[in-house]
Amino acid sequence: MKKLNKSNCFFLYGDDPVSANIRKNRIIDSYFHKKAPEVTLFDGSGTFEAYQNALEGQSLFTAETAVVLHNPPFLKRRSEKEDHREESFLETVKDLSPDILLIILLDGKPDKRTKIIKTLLSICTSEEYSLMNPRDAAGTMIRMLADAGKRVDYEARGYLETVLSSWEQISAPLLQTECDKIVLMCGNRDTVSRKLLEAALPDYMNQGIFRFTDALLDKKASVVLESTDRVFTDISTTIKNLGFLSSKFRKIKIFHEMKRNRRPEGEIRQVLGIRSSWMWRNMQNEAAKVGEKKAEWFLLQIFNYQMKTRQGSSEMELKDLLLTYCMK
Repeated sequence: MKKLNKSNCFFLYGDDPVSANIRKNRIIDSYFHKKAPEVTLFDGSGTFEAYQNALEGQSLFTAETAVVLHNPPFLKRRSEKEDHREESFLETVKDLSPDILLIILLDGKPDKRTKIIKTLLSICTSEEYSLMNPRDAAGTMIRMLADAGKRVDYEARGYLETVLSSWEQISAPLLQTECDKIVLMCGNRDTVSRKLLEAALPDYMNQGIFRFTDALLDKKASVVLESTDRVFTDISTTIKNLGFLSSKFRKIKIFHEMKRNRRPEGEIRQVLGIRSSWMWRNMQNEAAKVGEKKAEWFLLQIFNYQMKTRQGSSEMELKDLLLTYCMK
């Protein structure tokens, strides 16, 4: 199937709808030189006939037309009765005049085995927008800041790696937004410090769990006592942050086990997902603070606490458990 890659027909898809939507807005602004006509939007609705009418019908005041199909039903489900309408719609798309812009947005990945997807991919300029691997996020953010003339110092780099690698979903627009804010907070300073990052990153990136974890590893009972209620605020936050603590202590336990079994450094790094010298030194420092037996004890206590909480029979408050660890 010959690829047309029409410059006025775009098919944007992927699991990062924020990036795709930003790209959509930029396409419209660029195509119409920031003088776009009112956009006709079909959001999860519409028929082939309605789409064709929107593409073929022109305003009384301008010949320029912009049509956006967001999650059109024909990309999710279709009927054989619509075959002739599908063909007619695709012919309309192929023959779009230059004053008409069509953008098709799909949240997720299309089924490239279907005829209509194959045809759209051959006609339109297609672009995929996927969420970023959290392990790559720190490097991406550091490059963004470098492009803005800001250097991230050594301690701040490690902090970024720790914070961002703990998140499940990160998109490039989110990082760019945070970078823009960090640049403003830096002012005339060329260097981004950890202290600045701690103040700049929003609550959903940094809920104090990282500082809390440092205090717990150092067994600073007074800090743990004061901070617990602020870090474990509700059920969802408690589940997420206990997961973070469990992951931290599990890595420490694995580190000790592999060291005890005299495994090579490269293998330990690979198993623990350590990708930089800072992360390796940080892992060594944390393991020096927590022995293998203490890590095992903490993991078992967290497991028992979570199990009894689900059963509604927990007699120990989370704060008591954490303070008991600090006193061991």
